Order: sequence, then C-alpha cells, then structure tokens
Amino acid sequence: MKIVDPSGKEVTSKENKKAGKLEKQMSEKAQKLLEPTMNKIKLSGAQIPQEQLIQLSSMAHQMLFYRLVYNLAVQAGIEDLSDLITEEDVEELQTSLKNQLQFVDSAQMNQQQQENNNDS
Repeated sequence: MKIVDPSGKEVTSKENKKAGKLEKQMSEKAQKLLEPTMNKIKLSGAQIPQEQLIQLSSMAHQMLFYRLVYNLAVQAGIEDLSDLITEEDVEELQTSLKNQLQFVDSAQMNQQQQENNNDS
C-alpha cells in the first residue's frame, strides 16, 4: 500500500505508522477472506504448490483492494468511472503493461518447457 504526502512523495510504511497499521489490517482481512478456502484445502488433504498459495493470497488482496476502492467511490458519490480514470490514465497504463511483457518465439517456449520438465 502506498501513501503519499501532500507533495506527492511516497511515504513508506516504515516511516508511517498509519500506513503500517493499514497494511496490517489489510493482511488480516485477506487472511479472513482466505480462511474458508484454506480450510477446504486442509480438509481435503490436498497439496497445492507454493506458487498457487501465493496467487491465492495475491488474489485475496486484490479483491479486497477493488472492494475498498469501489466503496470509497460510492461514498464519494462517484457514478461514472471517467470521473476517476481518464483515457490518458488508461493509455499510460497500457504502455506500462506492454513494457512489462517479454515476447519469446514458440521454439524458445518449447525449450523452456522441456527444461522445466527435466528439472522436475
């Protein structure tokens, strides 16, 4: 979670006790959200990979964050998302997302999959 001061400079949770408290609350809510799923996994005796556990945790945090933003927008009386997210925002995010992707050809992909299978 990022908190910024009035000038726009990021204040880390180590420097800001309020941010640390909010992060702790978010983690507690995420754990509560995950509790039924984790209980179901334990009761079934199933084993799930660590990567999938991380994905589940990330998904729980993301779901809570989206709900938090939605609730804030409703409380602020926002009825149209364009009041919060402009086309310029979308274009900027498109560029950022596109820059995070790495493209590989199918031969490289097949080779990586074979190497991963050999490592297992």
